Amino acid sequence: MEIFLLLNKGEKMQYFSKSPKEWEEYDEKKRKTKEKKYGTRKKITKWTSYIIILLSIATLFFIFFGPRFSRFDLPYNVVIKGINLNLQAEEEYHYPDIVDVKITMQNTNNTSANITLENFSFLILNTDTSEIVYSFVFTESINTVVQSYQTILVFDLLREKELKGLKNGNYEIRSSFILNNENINLRKSFKYNQDLVLNIYPKEMFFLSNEFPVFDILVSNRTDSLISKELNGSYTVKTRNDEVFTSEFSFGTLSLNSLESFAYTITINSLFSPNIYSILFEFDSLDKNYLLTLPVFERIDESGENLSLIVYSISSSDRGGPLYFEAHLKNDKRTPRGILISSMNFKLFFENNLIFNYENTDNFRVYLSELGTTKIFNINDIRNIVLDIAGNYEAQFSVKIGNKIFSQSKKIQVY
Repeated sequence: MEIFLLLNKGEKMQYFSKSPKEWEEYDEKKRKTKEKKYGTRKKITKWTSYIIILLSIATLFFIFFGPRFSRFDLPYNVVIKGINLNLQAEEEYHYPDIVDVKITMQNTNNTSANITLENFSFLILNTDTSEIVYSFVFTESINTVVQSYQTILVFDLLREKELKGLKNGNYEIRSSFILNNENINLRKSFKYNQDLVLNIYPKEMFFLSNEFPVFDILVSNRTDSLISKELNGSYTVKTRNDEVFTSEFSFGTLSLNSLESFAYTITINSLFSPNIYSILFEFDSLDKNYLLTLPVFERIDESGENLSLIVYSISSSDRGGPLYFEAHLKNDKRTPRGILISSMNFKLFFENNLIFNYENTDNFRVYLSELGTTKIFNINDIRNIVLDIAGNYEAQFSVKIGNKIFSQSKKIQVY
């Protein structure tokens, strides 16, 4: 017989027992409580096992059969049996941009692929007017072998026609052909703009609390005809919650011939306490709005502390390929910062011999958001460099901030 011991402070110790019937009822109640407690856990475990089994089966299916059946549901990118077909074009062009369209084929399999391409057709359609502005047809059959992970060019519009100066409107590129007895259809839409283009640039990436912010406005006539319009509107400076300053502006009548440009300057006639503002420019006469960030600091941060230099570059290239190299500055602090770069230098070596050197000793300001990154250098903004000789290259970049110099280098192999 089981005994329960109850301790009650300040009272005499007492012992209680149960009858056999009471013990039977107690055991039954305990069993039901246990089943209720662990029943849900068993169901979860069972369904989890089912899900794991199903995921394993699906994984095995795609490993063995994925290349045969997979297709990306994108009108301009199709993958079939491990062959990736991609129609490449910009989504927007501005007069007099040349429309650049390419169709590439990449073999994503780990073995070479025998390719037969037939009945190739290509056209560009103005979807606003249903006018075909360009068409190309090649009915002959082409047979080739594409090596594993190799990319080849199927079609290049620039080699066939220089298509530019299209009417303002919406267009669609369409291409169809037969690839190894499979019908392929690729499509991509783009917009061709003939319009007055405005670009707004702050004189500095940030301003100090004792400076009037200044912005340059560049207006370009990207049409094939004369434009004559009034240029007026307003600007509003805001914090996240409040509007702190607003004013109107008018530059009078703007008259620009085709491809002409004109620059204006707007000075914000107000001083601002340190904060990260936004400024909204509204050009009422042109029905265009532009929103920019307006950082204002008490002083320039010249410490050089808690900063990281990050560079992006190719590590290998085919001979004749372009050099890609960018440098970014990262803020490792959780507060926005306005820093000053006093100098930067880029060097390119080929087989340990200096072949290109760029140095800039002009001071310029850089705004860094909290834990943010800002691009400070792109070699393509300086010069387009072609790596036309096979061998070993090394790109070196350095930047001076305060008394600190940050540097990085990248090795590039050209085959």
